[in-house]
Amino acid sequence: GDGDRAITLPPLGERGAAGGRVAELVPGSAELPVLQGARAVLLTWARALENRQFGTAWDQFGNPPASRAAFTKWWQRYRTITVSVPTGEMEGAAGSSYYTAPAIVTGETIEGKAFRLQGDVILRRVNDVDGATPAQLRWHIESADLKAAGS
Repeated sequence: GDGDRAITLPPLGERGAAGGRVAELVPGSAELPVLQGARAVLLTWARALENRQFGTAWDQFGNPPASRAAFTKWWQRYRTITVSVPTGEMEGAAGSSYYTAPAIVTGETIEGKAFRLQGDVILRRVNDVDGATPAQLRWHIESADLKAAGS
């Protein structure tokens, strides 16, 4: 997709303590069961980050961007983490389904500085094709392209 889409988000509330609430919006549609599978993985990832369960967050990736230890070390720079994942968009491609959601991660670093990361989180699953493994048929995070945003 093109990453230049402007997204309007509700104003962020008070700074969340560890274990903040994840914004959850689920549209009613025929794709709901499929959508819920993607959202469930996305929300598991978001809640795991907020609760500092970095191993669980790492487990949501199909092909993790780094080792579990490196991923954990990277996130440990933040003292508090709040994740907002408004509703995304579902797309089908040959043999796969994709769900792209804009994500905003805010909080405080260990040094007490405010931070804000934003970008698209893309989830993927292989459609029910012959020979697909259970792991391929499960929704997983394909990529999380989070970049520091100007405060």
